[in-house]
Amino acid sequence: MTTLEKQLEASLVMNDRGTALAVVPQRGGLTLADAPLRFTAEQERMIRDQYASGASPEEFAVLMEIAKERRLNPLLRQIHFVKRWDNQKSRYVWAAQISIDGMRAVAQRTGRYNGQDEPEFGPLNGKGFPEWSKVRVYRKDWDRPAVGLVYWREYVQTTQAGQPTKFWLDMPMNQLAKCAEAQALRKAFPEDCGGLYTDTEMEQATNDQPRPMVTARVESIRELPPDPPSEPQRRPITAHGNDDDPGEPTTPPDPEIFERLLESLIAIENSIPMVNDYGGALTLRALLGTKAKQSPLARDIQRAREANELTATSYAHLGKAWQRCDRQVTKLENQLKPDPVLDAFRDEDPEDFPR
Repeated sequence: MTTLEKQLEASLVMNDRGTALAVVPQRGGLTLADAPLRFTAEQERMIRDQYASGASPEEFAVLMEIAKERRLNPLLRQIHFVKRWDNQKSRYVWAAQISIDGMRAVAQRTGRYNGQDEPEFGPLNGKGFPEWSKVRVYRKDWDRPAVGLVYWREYVQTTQAGQPTKFWLDMPMNQLAKCAEAQALRKAFPEDCGGLYTDTEMEQATNDQPRPMVTARVESIRELPPDPPSEPQRRPITAHGNDDDPGEPTTPPDPEIFERLLESLIAIENSIPMVNDYGGALTLRALLGTKAKQSPLARDIQRAREANELTATSYAHLGKAWQRCDRQVTKLENQLKPDPVLDAFRDEDPEDFPR
């Protein structure tokens, strides 16, 4: 059990007006280690606004009950509430997915977890990705380990063009190893981890979806409304044609490109709470960019818009996400900067994206 979990279990018992996590005290044969989590009304409102916006009251109640009974805290990112397209129901449905850190915490709380080996990988396929990954997990009361074995072709998340998505392309071994570890943990602790699947494992579920996945991990991610239909442009008919005639229509906007760019911004935003020094703040600033000096990510967004790969709505959504990250990184820089001379690195009013 981590120090943070011990602190949460041992000391955070608040009244209804508090904002800290309320843990049920020990009563009879029920110990703190077994008691389900309890949240204040304010915390549940915050969780719903931040991680399950758009869920109905019934859907949110089910999601929270899963988190409470499994003792997985959405505020610690141990469990995620995600919205995915269900082909059978022909609509989006909400589901709870555990993070790999949450699954490790569940295994550790059993008192029987005895560590694991480093992941093993199979030979590389023709595209340079590992064909499989294997992880061994040990229990104190078992003589042999539980083995998780997963194959690349079964778990890789792909774009509409059939190529690995950004995270699977940039970190193929890390992604596949997390799937193998999750499978091994379920085998080792079926009574505790049974029925729990990580977000990384379930990413492949979106491969055949007609629309990109919409998650609720970041505060203002919403299902984007469609752009209003545009009036067809009427051109004069002349005997000699028109020199400005574009000919064949350009490539329509690609939702996969929007998803990839949004994932990059989400990764930056999710990293902000973990930064505790000025060097880390500068690293985030370099990834995000400024008005005076665009980062590769900002240039990719701009190029995608100019190439008609983003709709106006998608571009505006990315702009808002970028500005939100910029405000948070600016605040972080102000809090951590050791010398005011370095203040010139940032800009006060980014104008690279629409407001």
